[in-house]
Amino acid sequence: MQEERCSGLMPILALRGIAVFPDQTVHFDVGRLKSVMALEAAMKKDQILMLVPQKDILNDDPGLPDLYPVGTVVKVKQILKSQGDNIRILVNGLSRAKITQMVHTEPYLSGIVTEIPKATVKEDLNSRALRREAMALYNDYVRFTEMPSQAVQLRMIASQDCDFLADAIAQNSSIEYEDKARLLCMLNPLRRLET
Repeated sequence: MQEERCSGLMPILALRGIAVFPDQTVHFDVGRLKSVMALEAAMKKDQILMLVPQKDILNDDPGLPDLYPVGTVVKVKQILKSQGDNIRILVNGLSRAKITQMVHTEPYLSGIVTEIPKATVKEDLNSRALRREAMALYNDYVRFTEMPSQAVQLRMIASQDCDFLADAIAQNSSIEYEDKARLLCMLNPLRRLET
């Protein structure tokens, strides 16, 4: 499988009310003209773009100070045009990243993006106990909400990766958007899982 590019100059799409995590597949609507143009630029090149949650969802024209410091580089998997001006896209999160320099703000956001390396977690009694406890609590949540698909839940149960598990729980639960954005910015997988 080809290694995807997670650093370098790329289009940036500011997200309102949603955060996308690495190793997660998510669909959402794109409606702002700048966002549509960033998506089109990514599709013309390698289908890679940076998604960054914006701090104020009412801001129609966010710049770098209006964005959270950490976002996710994604690969666009599918685009569906719906009624009206909105476009529904399906993306797969590749890696956490940060914008080191905003290059353009018109006609769409683009900048130099730097991948944040995945933190390594020592496999020990503490990390195993934390994974077990997080999965037990998440299973209770799922029983009451009937949220994620069985395939997602099976992948989570089979995982020995605290990083993946913390991101999967954050992505697939109905916690507040701001809390998801803060979790995305938290680089330590054990702290994320505890949170």
